[in-house]
Parts: sequence; structure tokens; C-alpha cells
Amino acid sequence: MEDGVEIINGQRFVRRFITERTDPYFLQLQRGYQELEAARLAAEEAAEAATRQREAKTSRDLWRQVGHETYEQTVEPTATGLRIHGLATKPSVTDNNQATTSAKMQATLPVPLLSEHKDDGSHPIGQVYHLRKSPSGIYMRARLFADHIGARYAEELIRKGDVQCLSIAHAAGSKLLAVVDGTKFWGDWTLKEISICREGANDGCRFEIHRDGDDGGRFWQTATHKQIEPRLPYRGPWKADQEYLPGDMTSHQGGLWHSEITSRGMRPNESPAAWKLVVKRGGAERLEKAHASTSV
Repeated sequence: MEDGVEIINGQRFVRRFITERTDPYFLQLQRGYQELEAARLAAEEAAEAATRQREAKTSRDLWRQVGHETYEQTVEPTATGLRIHGLATKPSVTDNNQATTSAKMQATLPVPLLSEHKDDGSHPIGQVYHLRKSPSGIYMRARLFADHIGARYAEELIRKGDVQCLSIAHAAGSKLLAVVDGTKFWGDWTLKEISICREGANDGCRFEIHRDGDDGGRFWQTATHKQIEPRLPYRGPWKADQEYLPGDMTSHQGGLWHSEITSRGMRPNESPAAWKLVVKRGGAERLEKAHASTSV
């Protein structure tokens, strides 16, 4: 490289001329630099691979075996809003031509809970804090964020029953086993996120509001069934000290009542704004007997 200097109108200008260096000393230095740069990039790649291996091992170590080929993982979430639980995925071909091996899934909790998978950097509306994996499916529990405008709107949709399905997303680096007739089969894979949605690609992967004492057995015990049968949210005979949420059902004075709002101590036959009569007589008595037999 050579410099040339000119003075124009009293100002100094520097011109640079670039010439190709071909002398052996320079070429040797250039090769040395290229080798150092290649070594640096290889070291960075090796460090990233080691980090991924440590994260995978950490994920495996977090699982607790609870049954034959069945493992659970739980953390304490920072989210404090509405709790939901359900079947996140099962090993069947989905509507978007994918099939996932549930038992091979790895995850590090908490996992983000979204509303609809998006590639636009969408932010979570909650956290998945519990996972149960087995060859028949993956059961999840999650909490929505309490002070989040999007999460509050999602809660309204959930309570109205407009959003009931679950969908998963694979993280980068997940292993694709094969593609057969256009269907992708995933083996060792890492869970990136779980999304709530109106319509899921995996038939029967649904969720509902989680209540204290509910182990979710109807989801993971029936994960191999084609579709989970809908459950009537019956809370037993009406009690004055019990809180009822929109969608709950209770029996009172021989009738079956549907909760329209969140309430406590509002007697069904005296509170038309809180309760709607669904069945006058007959069905309510049968529900009460069945509820009493399972509560013993």
C-alpha cells in the first residue's frame, strides 16, 4: 500500500494506492493469519457443541422416573396467573404431516407458553412448569402471566372455551429421523415451546383449567386414544363457601346449573346473573350420586 499527498486549495488530501503483495514473507504471514482464524472458528464451534451436550445432559438429569418409560420434570414457575394442563403431543401423524417420538423429547423448564406459533419474535404469555413424557404422549401444566395484557385476553378465551388445543414446536438442532411420503418423523428432539390455539394439528391434544388435586390422569392415561372425551366440569352439589368459575356446573334443589360468572355464596335459584338453569330434574340426581361415589 502506498500513499500519495496532494494540497488543493490549502487542504491536504491523502490518496491511497493498493497493490497486490506477492513477496514470500507477506504470503507466509497471510497464511499464518488464515490458519489462526480457522483455528479460532473451530474452537468456537467445539465450545458451542460442548455447551449443547452439557445442556442435553442437564435436561436428562432433571427427569424423574415415575413409571415404565415414564418421566416427569417440574420447576416452580414465576408466572402466577391461570393454571392449565393437558396433552401437548402424542406419537401420531399430525395434520401438518409430522410425527414425534414423545419418549425422546428433551426440555429444560420452564418452557415458554405462547398463543399460536409465530416466527415474528412473539413473546410468551406464560410458562410451562411441569412435563410428563412417556411413549404414549407428553402431558403438560402451565401458568399464564398474571399482569400481562395478552395473557389476560387469552384467559378470557380459555374460560369461554374458544381456545382448547395445544401445539408443540421443535428447537433448532432436533434430529429428523426420516421423511416418508412427505411425513417428517422426529427422533431425539428438544422442546422449544408449547402454544395454545383454537385448532391443533395433533388430534386430541387439548387442555383445560387446572384445579388443585387434579393429577391430569385422564390426559396421560388415555393418551393413546384417538380423542379425549370431553369432561363435564361438575363441581358437585352447590356449597355457599365454594368459589365457582364461569363454565362450572353444580346441582341445587334437583336442578343442574351453569356458572355464568365467578361467584361465591350466590345461591343458584336466587342469582340469575350468576347461574343459568340447564337441567330441571333427573340428570342432576344422577350426577350427585356419581360425584358422591368418587369422592369417598
